[in-house]
Amino acid sequence: MSSQVVIQFMPRDIAQLLKPLESGLIVSCQAPADSPLNHPTIIAAIAESVVAQNAVAVRIDTPERVTAVRQRISAPILGLWKQKIPGYEVYITPRFEQAQALAEAGADFIAIDATLRDRPEPIEILIQRIHQELGKLVVADIDSLESAIAAIQAGADMIATTMYGFTPATEGCSPPAFDLLAEILEKSNVPVICEGKVNSPELARQAIDLGAYAVVVGTAITGIEAHVQAFDAALRKKIPALLIERNDTYHFALFTQEHPSYRNYVRSKLRQYNPETTSANGYFDQSALRGLPIEIFLLDDRDKVKAGLVSLTRWNWLLIEALWVEESIRRQGFASQLMHLAEQEARRRGCTEALLDTFSFQAKEFYEKLGYEMFAQVDDYPSGYSFFQLKKEL
Repeated sequence: MSSQVVIQFMPRDIAQLLKPLESGLIVSCQAPADSPLNHPTIIAAIAESVVAQNAVAVRIDTPERVTAVRQRISAPILGLWKQKIPGYEVYITPRFEQAQALAEAGADFIAIDATLRDRPEPIEILIQRIHQELGKLVVADIDSLESAIAAIQAGADMIATTMYGFTPATEGCSPPAFDLLAEILEKSNVPVICEGKVNSPELARQAIDLGAYAVVVGTAITGIEAHVQAFDAALRKKIPALLIERNDTYHFALFTQEHPSYRNYVRSKLRQYNPETTSANGYFDQSALRGLPIEIFLLDDRDKVKAGLVSLTRWNWLLIEALWVEESIRRQGFASQLMHLAEQEARRRGCTEALLDTFSFQAKEFYEKLGYEMFAQVDDYPSGYSFFQLKKEL
């Protein structure tokens, strides 16, 4: 390693350094070790292409690839170096020497494994040296609230949910780590990056709405091999059926798992049948069936959802799908206000009726106080509970 001039890390500069990432998309430009794409020039080309489409930064593995990418883009680089060290489980930039090599290659941020597993160097010392000797910000890849708090106490500048679901401590957890994101934001104001299985634009938007400072997306954008494998598997897979009965022409086939192709075909035929056989002109058009949403949320000063009502209007009906209020603010009238606002908007749209359903352990009495009347009851649905449908004239 070449000698480095010691740079005093200045906390007051953090906000300015992080600003380019705010509410943005960070693309992890990596490829499997045995992939033809796993070459510095190709990774650099991928990085250049995603930045050209407004990615605010890229996440790059190894100094060699960071160097290649730095020559092609000026956008921030989150550098990491996966290094397995015998006797230790952490492998994302486990030592200062890897961080130093990434900084020399041109990384703006250094990502480290900050899970609570055995490591070759104390995390406090590693972060301190990255700050003081390299002048770089540290992104702590964590897997739990406990590891996030420990990383923050050790001086990490940003938290990333990268390792959630990928460590023994989080085995069985399924990313995206939206619940973990919310828990961290409750405990700290350190910016949190949501990373891990954010595999659609909708999930990325959801992460930002839940308070993520930025979102990292990898395979969903750059995983060419993974996408080809998924298409290939879908084309090769034939869903097994249980043969029920056969005659000379037809046979019944029972499926114990979803069969999207057949299911969608049947639904499309029903959608085609409905408008052809009813005099209710336009009622069964797809736009009419989808309805128009009425979604009302109670937000705090950080735009965190504290209560919400999800509903839609279809034809002359208000259909209430979900009503929820955080336990800490219940019995303060927020649920009634949400219902009132939804009904008010439904009336404005010309609705004359409202419809909802609830279970015996939920809020039947609450809805009845608001003027809803039960018209259907199903007992033992599920066993030991009752299911109710209620309606109200608007």
